[in-house]
Amino acid sequence: MLATDYAKALYQLGEKQNYLPGLREALKRRGHEKLLPQIFAEYKKLVLGAERLAEHKKVTPEKEQTRILLELYKKLIHG
Repeated sequence: MLATDYAKALYQLGEKQNYLPGLREALKRRGHEKLLPQIFAEYKKLVLGAERLAEHKKVTPEKEQTRILLELYKKLIHG
């Protein structure tokens, strides 16, 4: 899908610079300006996915303690 490809490219460029004016010009030249809302929606999905992944990767002390206790419990049960 074309909108997804544009969104992925925009996401890979990063948020440090504002590429929206250049993107709008490129879309206008190619006749794809109607895709801008779809590109924005796909871009938001990518950002949300990255935020969720970062949150998921966080290991809290409570989670680590729970993991260790479960491992000890399994060792006691099976061996």
